[in-house]
Amino acid sequence: MSDKTYQHIDLHMHSTASDGKLTPSELLALAHQEGVEMLALTDHDTTAGLAEASSAASEHGIKLINGCELSVAWKKIPLHMVALGFDKDCPRMAFWTQRNQAVRLERGRQIADLLRKKGLPDLFDKAVEEAGQSQLGRPHFAKVMVREGIVKDINKAFDHYLGNKKLGQIRDVWPQLEDIVPDLAATGCELIMAHPKRYPLTVTKLKSVLQDFKILGGTAIEVASGNERPDYVRFLERLSRDFEFKASAGSDYHGPFGPWTQVGRYTQVHEQEISPIWYQW
Repeated sequence: MSDKTYQHIDLHMHSTASDGKLTPSELLALAHQEGVEMLALTDHDTTAGLAEASSAASEHGIKLINGCELSVAWKKIPLHMVALGFDKDCPRMAFWTQRNQAVRLERGRQIADLLRKKGLPDLFDKAVEEAGQSQLGRPHFAKVMVREGIVKDINKAFDHYLGNKKLGQIRDVWPQLEDIVPDLAATGCELIMAHPKRYPLTVTKLKSVLQDFKILGGTAIEVASGNERPDYVRFLERLSRDFEFKASAGSDYHGPFGPWTQVGRYTQVHEQEISPIWYQW
């Protein structure tokens, strides 16, 4: 079997409710087209797309798992945690998504202030308008800068104004693992460390994160996320066994940007060597 193939399960993807390119309905239609039978919509810090996704899932005969990808922090290092299987009206999930949305809005104000200090006009309101129902982020500022003729294209916006080094003064105040994980774990939902190999962590630090995550109530790690190197997936499978985590997998689909970002497509996992989280559903 190829290391990269289409799967029937996809537990990580994004819609226009956060930073994806397709609406929840369009996403579910594409998933049905690609043969996905179980899907989790995991928009960043919001559950706003779940109602529409639920209706579309029923239409296409797809099993939908309520999901959300939450921004969190471990010792000031930003990480992502996927929550799955929570009730759509879960008050604790609503609390944390609302908190993170406030952080994102404040971050936008900080970005606008920094850009003004560099001689640009105040772009905050226009960026918010550009974001619409999506979450405010740097790409929205970039699109406004292009439209206003400040830069030639989005790449130039990031090169000159919006790159991480250019916005070094910005500090996101995401919830610490020790605060958010036990609180959500008490609701009975699954808490998954998303794409662990994407963070700037040594193996020693990664294992330390996972140890803390496990103690606090984390239940799983993502062993495959999109176009991941097969050796990384094997490494994460080993970690899932070592820490006795369940294993999750998904495409982390945002839009049609390339051949290995399709819905339902991610590096093959060895189901017989892990404890697949999707078996419970």
